[in-house]
Amino acid sequence: MNARRLATRRQDAPHATARRRIAEKYLEVAELIEAEDGAAVNVCVGLCVLAGIAAGDAICVAATGERYAGQDHAAAAELLSRVDSRHGKGLRDLVALKPAAHYGTGLLTDRDRRAALRAAGSLVEEARARTT
Repeated sequence: MNARRLATRRQDAPHATARRRIAEKYLEVAELIEAEDGAAVNVCVGLCVLAGIAAGDAICVAATGERYAGQDHAAAAELLSRVDSRHGKGLRDLVALKPAAHYGTGLLTDRDRRAALRAAGSLVEEARARTT
């Protein structure tokens, strides 16, 4: 079975480093509010999603010289899975939280927040390992 073709864009090592730094900052800000309740849970999860997306870009660029170039974040997770299946799953899990965190009106749970922080942290660590 052939893997479906995904829209990608060629990038270089400085781009991977820049995406990693952005991922680190999103995660840093998420960690600042990780103990707050209410709407802060959604904001924290939303920042973790953004950290994961940026870290996934950094990992892909470091590994292949390309990153996903479309709007479908699930496809970005698929591309990352081709590089690293464990981190691809982490990004897929984060992307599943994106609609509720960014667009929803209900509050996410502390369990969602812990899972998002764990997944984003793992992705950022992998991005650091591959870009420094």
